[in-house]
Amino acid sequence: GGGDVTVRITVARSGKVENAEIVDGVSSADPCLRDYAKRAALLSRFTASESAPKKQFGNIVYRFIAQ
Repeated sequence: GGGDVTVRITVARSGKVENAEIVDGVSSADPCLRDYAKRAALLSRFTASESAPKKQFGNIVYRFIAQ
């Protein structure tokens, strides 16, 4: 299967993703794609910054191409 999965993330000042949730309604219903996207989001790292807000929010869109 293939499709897009949007994951809403919360990022700490350290650059680590603290929370990841699938955005329903705009994401594929395939449970395998959803699980993989969430795991990938939680493993993502961003640039650390002590001057950044304590928590930052954003979205990552994963596009899976059917093989």
